[in-house]
Amino acid sequence: MRGRALLLAAILFAAGACNAEQTETPDQVTLTWWDYLNHSPMANQAVDSLLARYRQEHPDVRIERTSLPHPEFRAKLAEATASGVFPDIAAVDSTDLPRLAEGNALADLTDRFERWDLADGFLPAVRESVTHHGRVHGVPLRSTTTALVYNRDHFAAAGLTQPPTTWDGLRTAAKALTTADRSGLCFGGKGDDLTVTFLPVLWQAGGDVDRLGDQASLDALAHLDGLVNTDRSTPADVLGWTDADARQRFAEGRCAMAITGPAAVPELNQAGLDWTSAPLPQGAAGGAGPLGGETWVIGRNGRVDRAWDVLTWLAEQPDNVTEFGGGLGALPNRADTVDALAWQWDPSVAGFTEQLRSARTRTAHGARYPEVSRALSAMATRVLTGERPPDQATAEAKAEIDRLPR
Repeated sequence: MRGRALLLAAILFAAGACNAEQTETPDQVTLTWWDYLNHSPMANQAVDSLLARYRQEHPDVRIERTSLPHPEFRAKLAEATASGVFPDIAAVDSTDLPRLAEGNALADLTDRFERWDLADGFLPAVRESVTHHGRVHGVPLRSTTTALVYNRDHFAAAGLTQPPTTWDGLRTAAKALTTADRSGLCFGGKGDDLTVTFLPVLWQAGGDVDRLGDQASLDALAHLDGLVNTDRSTPADVLGWTDADARQRFAEGRCAMAITGPAAVPELNQAGLDWTSAPLPQGAAGGAGPLGGETWVIGRNGRVDRAWDVLTWLAEQPDNVTEFGGGLGALPNRADTVDALAWQWDPSVAGFTEQLRSARTRTAHGARYPEVSRALSAMATRVLTGERPPDQATAEAKAEIDRLPR
């Protein structure tokens, strides 16, 4: 255990050294900034550019950025929450906000948020994603969702001209697009990625987690089971795929359609495909997608006023759309930006942006979300592998979730 702690300390020291700024002067204030947005050179550079632009206008503020791979970042956040030594600013997965708030690590930003001119402009689900037990604990800067991406060449070869808009249409299109060397539809089906795929289907059917076992949840499972096992237009192998695996297969031409997020845009463009995006097909209750992305939070014991100034400046400056959009794959999350041309940073973004309008947050499950996600993923896996019939799988998942502390 001590060796692991020393290793983590060494990693953090090295990361801090790589991102270190100039030596602080007596007239400067130093803010610590943590994130996990170094997953690609483009994303990493986007964050550096945002911070450099802020410092140009605020030379009295020095920002020390530390960026780590996501698993190490989460471990460091847990350590900081337990010790009370939290960074001034951290970019955290939106589903982590409730747990951090309940750990008393975050500043309560409710009063500041309510006085902020932009507060009422955020889409309802986006605003909900930074709220826990009625109090605001974060600033939404990077919002995402999933949508249906499809290969136009494959559509033309199958005689299809438009993306499917309903569940029945999706199954029909996926069967028509399936060939000996190509699947009709792919998605990430491993762990939390399967939850992110399943939850929108559950909502589209008119169900929700607290009603597992009702007809809507059985219909949602039957829809996925029909794609995988009845039609065989979605390969059973998806249960071992992450979202990155699914979009790689789409980029390689081995899938005609895929469910993924806007982070896939650069990869798919580089693959040279004729592709675009569309909202997820609707079920009996209409359309729905999962709200994803990061919430920027402020440490409770940090320099709250200065950190708040940094985050609101990042949200308010129109020029920052270049980094948030093309660099970080963010979608417009306010009513005044959702149709703005500046936010159409790629021709294929429109389908994702349209889906964001009906996106729902997963923070409604509070600090229990990781356990809820595991229960939902296991439930869907058992059905798709034939291990359990839907009624038994939903009953087991509901019992497991009901046992979780609230």
